[in-house]
Amino acid sequence: MAIASLIFIPIWFVAAGVNLYIGVNEAGYSFNEELPVFLLSFLVPTLFAITIYWKVR
Repeated sequence: MAIASLIFIPIWFVAAGVNLYIGVNEAGYSFNEELPVFLLSFLVPTLFAITIYWKVR
């Protein structure tokens, strides 16, 4: 479980980055409009994964 939470972080970064790319290039939002969404969608699950890592480790 601890290793899985660390593997999750870069995979989730790519997924959030794809979401950012689609929001900017396909949906027509500006980068500044999409940046808060990217930060929330990446940081909240990442902090949760780090918390799991430290508790399970």
